[in-house]
Amino acid sequence: MDSSKYLKFNLKNKITASLAGFLIVILSLIYFIVIPTVREIKAMGQSIEAQREDLEKKYIKGQSLKQLTKNLNEIEPKLELLDQIFINKNRELEFITSLEDKAENNQISQKINLSPPQATKSQDFQKIDLQLSTTGKFTKQLKYLIDLESLNYYINMKTLELSSSGGRQTAPNIKNNGQETPAPENEPNNINLFVIADTYWK
Repeated sequence: MDSSKYLKFNLKNKITASLAGFLIVILSLIYFIVIPTVREIKAMGQSIEAQREDLEKKYIKGQSLKQLTKNLNEIEPKLELLDQIFINKNRELEFITSLEDKAENNQISQKINLSPPQATKSQDFQKIDLQLSTTGKFTKQLKYLIDLESLNYYINMKTLELSSSGGRQTAPNIKNNGQETPAPENEPNNINLFVIADTYWK
């Protein structure tokens, strides 16, 4: 009896030990192989997802850059025109000469006054008041205004006043073979034109 009990107990211990060993092996495999592998797979999945999102952003950015390049190519001529609208601060004489040429071409007298620069919200340009006082025939004045509009510079007229020049005006004497002869009087339709406008400088 004692020996049979001992054999049963020994067999039971062997089975328990085997099960315990098998369980240890399984747990070891899970801990050392399965869990690290699962972690690597998750990390790899996250890396792949991050790369996918990065590629998607780069693709969208690339498409946006293509569209932006296309848009810039379309508006580039307009940008050049926009640059011409502003008067170069270092080329003030050129601007004044343009105004004088328009007045001379239309046979009117002109006085030009540029006010000090005004403060603007933008630091890219300055706004300067331009005052023009001209005297001449009505049709010449109209042609002069049209010529001003044809300039590349942007001149925003705020005030435009017309008034009579106050009767006939006498032109200066003309020298003829060394002798001065009185010039004929101008026609009585001379008028005064006064313009206040904004000009933009950079």
